[in-house]
Amino acid sequence: MLASKQVGQQGVRAQQRSQQTLKTQKSVTGRKTNCCPSPCSSLMPKTVSPVAAIATATLPSGAPAPPISLIATDVDGTLLNSKQELSPGVIEAVKAAAAVGVPLVVATGKARGPWVNEVFSQLNLSTPGCFLQGLYVCDAAGTVLSQQELEHSVILECLDIADSKGLTAIVYCADRILSASLNEYTDSLKFYKEPDVEAVGHLSKSVGKVAMQKLIFMGPQQEIDALRPVVEERLQGRASTTTAVPCMLEVLPLGASKGTGVLWLLKHMNVDPSTVMALGDGENDVEMLEAVGLGIAMGNAGKKARAVSADVMSTNDEDGVAQAIDKYVLSPRGKSLSNQAVNATTSS
Repeated sequence: MLASKQVGQQGVRAQQRSQQTLKTQKSVTGRKTNCCPSPCSSLMPKTVSPVAAIATATLPSGAPAPPISLIATDVDGTLLNSKQELSPGVIEAVKAAAAVGVPLVVATGKARGPWVNEVFSQLNLSTPGCFLQGLYVCDAAGTVLSQQELEHSVILECLDIADSKGLTAIVYCADRILSASLNEYTDSLKFYKEPDVEAVGHLSKSVGKVAMQKLIFMGPQQEIDALRPVVEERLQGRASTTTAVPCMLEVLPLGASKGTGVLWLLKHMNVDPSTVMALGDGENDVEMLEAVGLGIAMGNAGKKARAVSADVMSTNDEDGVAQAIDKYVLSPRGKSLSNQAVNATTSS
């Protein structure tokens, strides 16, 4: 349980963070990508209506929760269960939130792969989203709103490190994933319904020919753990690192994170970060959870995500997202999920 003082400062931090780091992102307006086509033809309005007067939910610390006008959620380990599925309870909760004027946006480390059509269609989403750890922001139609790229020198140095350590390296280029060759590690991305990895030969030949947003080292967990301090020392002041799933270490542009991506999107949509609820489970969600008014961790979340969250719900296999929406979005507005959904979210 967090101290009341820490929770109360979360909204203040959200406002402060919204004025910082956003200038590091490069805006690209009106540019179309080869992303998967969105099933929704209507686009999310840039302006979300101000939060109406509603009751106040109470946090575990005893502090009042902020009124929520928008939900930003991680996908793997949060919105989706461990089978990469949307549960009926989560679907109902997201639609119920939309019905009371609280839309949901996704903030994921993944590319706009095959999973987008499935998730957006089932949830009736027509909102923009943050992809590739916030490095690639698109509207519902796939138009690029903002993007960042890794420096060429950082990519080349990472490739040298991967070669010397015998590790797999892949790079994300908008909706494409490139690798020198295919193996068990690149094949593991199929589980997450990412775009098919393209074997293009040594990646150094592609540097400068295609925009690369992030690079991922892949290998046995013990080797990835040992690699991280080496990479961070060599790239100090030039790039940032994070991890989302086991056996992978991600290299991002310096200062980039889901937090900066979400803050950029909120500014674009004219949404006050202090009225946003963020949901996540991993280390790569930490900055996002800290950047908004209410950070909520799933029951399956790691220590870093839990440490910065105001509350912890049930796991992603127990409809933690639905539980958070019911508690902090619907209940303050005098609404509730169906008995079946409530039973699912409260059972453990």
